[in-house]
Amino acid sequence: MATGLLFRIACLTALVPSMALAQRGMGGMGGSSGIGRRRPGNIEREPGLAIPKQANAVNLLIEHRQDLALSDSQFAQIAVIKRALDSTNAPLARRLDSLQRAFKGGPIFSEPTPAHRDSLAEARGVALEATSTIGDRISAARERAYALLSPSQLSKAQGFEAAAEKAIEDEIDRNSGGGRRGGGRTGRPPESS
Repeated sequence: MATGLLFRIACLTALVPSMALAQRGMGGMGGSSGIGRRRPGNIEREPGLAIPKQANAVNLLIEHRQDLALSDSQFAQIAVIKRALDSTNAPLARRLDSLQRAFKGGPIFSEPTPAHRDSLAEARGVALEATSTIGDRISAARERAYALLSPSQLSKAQGFEAAAEKAIEDEIDRNSGGGRRGGGRTGRPPESS
């Protein structure tokens, strides 16, 4: 009995420090002193295919129906414009989604092959063309929908669209690290006044 208890205490004494080091990652040997080692959360990947977001003014009109005080007639006409826009953009949206899934990120532990780089470049071209087409269609639909609004409704709608575009820009800045100030490794230098 005493031998079993001593054995358990000895095992526990031997294992606790190694378990504590394992909690820090890489058996306690990682960190800044580990030569050529990366922390598990800092694995670098080749950037995938990023599809830019676009503000859809027609969707914003539907979303802010009450804020804009749209009449039933205006709302019905804008809903028709939205349905037509959605159905014409659906094939391109599906294609963009497929491209984004196919090129989510490059290989983790090896360099991308020339064929992979070429296909990614081709996918970026296809994505650029598709987003441009979707943007043109959104602009045309926005003009048709805005033509239905009164001057005060138009002013409010343009404000909602500007806010949506700013939110997209802010998200891009946050994701790219561009929103930081004060220099540092990834920040921009402070702006002089």
